[in-house]
Amino acid sequence: MKIASIVTVVVLSLIGVCTFNGDELFGDEDKEDSNDKKNWGDDDVKKAGFPKTAFEYAKMCESELGVPPRVNLDKSVEIPVYVNGVQTYGEFFSCDNPVLIGKGTVSGSTLQRYEGRTVDGKPLPDVIWVAFGRNSSSSHKHVVGSVQMIGYNKKTGATAFFESGDRIGPWVTLDKDTLLMRGEMPWISNPEEFNRAFVTPPAQCVQCHQSDPFITNSFINAAKIPGTNKTVVPKLDEDSPYYVIGGENWDMRTIHIEDNACFDCHRVGMKTIELFMNAGWEPNKHMPPRKPGSLAVDFRELLDAWKKGPENVEGAEWIIPPARGKDRQVVGGDYPYKAAFNRTGTKDEKAGPKAANLKDRNEEVEQLLKQLRDPSVRRAFEDWIEENGVTEDALEKLRSVAEGDDTDDGKSYDKNPKDDYGKAEGK
Repeated sequence: MKIASIVTVVVLSLIGVCTFNGDELFGDEDKEDSNDKKNWGDDDVKKAGFPKTAFEYAKMCESELGVPPRVNLDKSVEIPVYVNGVQTYGEFFSCDNPVLIGKGTVSGSTLQRYEGRTVDGKPLPDVIWVAFGRNSSSSHKHVVGSVQMIGYNKKTGATAFFESGDRIGPWVTLDKDTLLMRGEMPWISNPEEFNRAFVTPPAQCVQCHQSDPFITNSFINAAKIPGTNKTVVPKLDEDSPYYVIGGENWDMRTIHIEDNACFDCHRVGMKTIELFMNAGWEPNKHMPPRKPGSLAVDFRELLDAWKKGPENVEGAEWIIPPARGKDRQVVGGDYPYKAAFNRTGTKDEKAGPKAANLKDRNEEVEQLLKQLRDPSVRRAFEDWIEENGVTEDALEKLRSVAEGDDTDDGKSYDKNPKDDYGKAEGK
């Protein structure tokens, strides 16, 4: 068993909280007053308008998005992993459509698109929900991954992010040969179990979901709606509205450059670009889709604006997307919600898991390693830690796998929950 699937950054790729680890594209140039550290907000959500629980958040989003879908992974679309054009199963460090968020790509992840519905089941044609089952485990014996949901209102731009923890064993299993995720996640009819499975955003999801709610790449786009060539995850354009319910103080800015062709079809989130490029993605080999590399000059101009700051590049500016019926807006240095992840030209200390010296946590690591019954899993962790030290993400994975060895991954939720949202609210 290889360790990359265990230590893969849990984010997104597509849905939920996407963190970033590794060197940024650019150096640590000192900035003037507008970029001074004291003028930059935190990337966490302590002061955002999110309730404490996922169930309360679902109620908060109901007027714009209806209710979250019932996520049944058995009915979702498998995201195929291709090697030399052939669908393959397992863990791969080189493939045709890598996840671009870590060292390895693992088969078994799923996607599903749902039409929005009210609690009474009435359709909401302007609302889309996408559920992403992200498999991070290369062994069916240890379920490591997450299930995430994004709700989006195409008319108003209202967006909601729901994230599960890594320990999804009570609800999810993996097929032995394909690692395909299976199982049904708790729904709002059982608030206690729904809150056990899902949490509200622990960080600004827009760190990665910058340009619009849905991240797309060759991995995500490999999942097609059955019987069509349409991707499960919708593709939005440069004028698609976007705001996050509860995230009113999140940094929604992206860079825009007048007459730059990179923006003809979509907005561009530079932190997402960094994430993909640090995973080996080369934009000029893929973009634009029909003529890769033809916009190399435009892309270099965009990189220059990100390095220097748009205020220092002619024609460049910060914008926030259309929302709630309003057009996109240009914002300047007085924008009140600037976050460190969107600070140009510098490394973001909060952007990813912080490395820790193995010595500092030696006792806990040793205890957790002893709990691993599978020698190959233990050896993989030992080798990775010896080479890289103990990152927060790796330690969390180690805890999850070690604790999973001592617990029953069997289903524990109510398989016949009540469908009445109103009754559930009073439970």
